[in-house]
Amino acid sequence: MTTHPQSHQKWFVGVDVGGTKISTILVDNDFKEHGQLTVTTDLANPDYTLTSIISAIEKTLARAGVHRDEVVAIGLGVPGQVDAQSGTVTLAANLNWYDFPAGELLSGALGVPCFLENDVRVAALEIYRHVSHEGIESLAYVNIGTGVAAGLILEGRLYRGAHGMAGEIGHIVIEPDGLTCKCGARGCLETIAAGPAIARAGQEAALQQTDSLLAGHTPVSTQYVYEAAQAGDRTALELTRRVGQTMGRALQALVMSYDVERIILGGGVTRAGDTFLQPILETWTNLRHGSPLAESLLQTNMIHLSNPNQNMGAWGAATLANHHMRHL
Repeated sequence: MTTHPQSHQKWFVGVDVGGTKISTILVDNDFKEHGQLTVTTDLANPDYTLTSIISAIEKTLARAGVHRDEVVAIGLGVPGQVDAQSGTVTLAANLNWYDFPAGELLSGALGVPCFLENDVRVAALEIYRHVSHEGIESLAYVNIGTGVAAGLILEGRLYRGAHGMAGEIGHIVIEPDGLTCKCGARGCLETIAAGPAIARAGQEAALQQTDSLLAGHTPVSTQYVYEAAQAGDRTALELTRRVGQTMGRALQALVMSYDVERIILGGGVTRAGDTFLQPILETWTNLRHGSPLAESLLQTNMIHLSNPNQNMGAWGAATLANHHMRHL
């Protein structure tokens, strides 16, 4: 519910920029929410996309009765490769942004400092804000949706890597002779566990297994594959088990590489809940058998599903804005 805050308050806006929609959130200095908004992303050209972001921010402020002069900072989560220091989006294929100075352009248009980061990383920042009081200093937020990627917090700090590509586990090669990935390699994790890959596998199975629930549903969506699995359909269960085993091994590699204390799974595919999670946990249980090292590190209570009703990207972008202003 929108409120009408007092003018002496400090305000932060978080923006989750996606290929289909833009979501915003307005929070005060205590991270109390004062308004949200979701609009369609205008992809006609890069400038139109930028204009739709500006419009969404201005509408969010207007609804809450906040003037842009009262906003301390704006944070944006962008699906792509971001140079956080310069505010330049190096590559965001879904937005058709290439070496696009979005931070500078937004700051100039709004008169407010704007900070950019990869959308999965800002979600990791938001999760860290919630769990840091538990003493957790290292975690991974793994988003499984159109693609697969991880945001990493190591020893309390966001980790980007040497080229800003840390956490791109979706392009770990799982099956060298597998399907060609959009990155050009064959058999990447995304070709098995991302939403489009699951839907594609379900569609192929529907054509071959005429006695499956999948055969009576056209087109087969990722959501329906998991609904059929929950209903006990053997073909769907085989598909979701394969996804779970593949994700389980990828998450094991993440733990062995970064020694994180907690893994949070989010994104559209995880909306299947326990039907998605259980095959992953079963895979970890099997990996623990016979390996004292795996038994000591792969604790199944490390893995949690994020709240599907909370926009982690927008909240994380607000966290990003707040974080930058506190460290200036």
